[in-house]
Amino acid sequence: MREVAELVVAPSEAGIASVLGPRFLEDLSRLVLRAPAGRRVDVGLSGGFVTQRLLPGLVGPSGVDWSRVRVWMVDERYVAAGDPLRNDDEAWTGFLRHCPGVELVRIPSADQYGADGLEEATAAFARTWERLMGARSFDTALIGMGPDGHICSLFPHHRALGSPGPVVRVPDSPKPPPQRITVSMAVMRSCRGLWLAAPGAAKAGAIAAALGGAPVEDYPVGAVLSPTARVYLDGPAARLVR
Repeated sequence: MREVAELVVAPSEAGIASVLGPRFLEDLSRLVLRAPAGRRVDVGLSGGFVTQRLLPGLVGPSGVDWSRVRVWMVDERYVAAGDPLRNDDEAWTGFLRHCPGVELVRIPSADQYGADGLEEATAAFARTWERLMGARSFDTALIGMGPDGHICSLFPHHRALGSPGPVVRVPDSPKPPPQRITVSMAVMRSCRGLWLAAPGAAKAGAIAAALGGAPVEDYPVGAVLSPTARVYLDGPAARLVR
């Protein structure tokens, strides 16, 4: 069994959101208060459940000084800005636009570099990462997980799992759309704190296997299940966890 800081089972998806969301914001507020003067706290966010169900429910006063927070999407589909498949637009519209002073770092889009410009776009994002982050990782990250155990755009048995740099080009994602840009597993392993939300019966097998110690190649989420990770499941997702 992989050791995690916390394993919480809520009765439903809504239960996960109502418990995890406020706790995440409380922790973020503490991180901001402890951060050195003049430095923003760097937060990684994924799409899916996080941007669609969890964050919109947190709109309102939070106690977080958002002017000292910088948000990164942990991965992005390489499509045009404004495409409904973009994670950043979903995060901004549903939550971040209500956070005064927050900085959102957007991963380059296909309208900037063209449909065949994935390599150039990835290189541009890598330069942004180097300028703002250097060798650091996120101070905290709030992510979801796919039914196959993938996180970010890091899929089982895909060569991107072993990429050494902080930013990875994915031209052949097994889940459409095929072209993506993602932070690496090395970055995700190095997060100071990680919050994982994985609701739904479809994720039961993967999360149980990963918590049980299955190889990361089979279930990439296992790479971030560590003593600094907090895992939130609903009843259906937790049904196979022993």
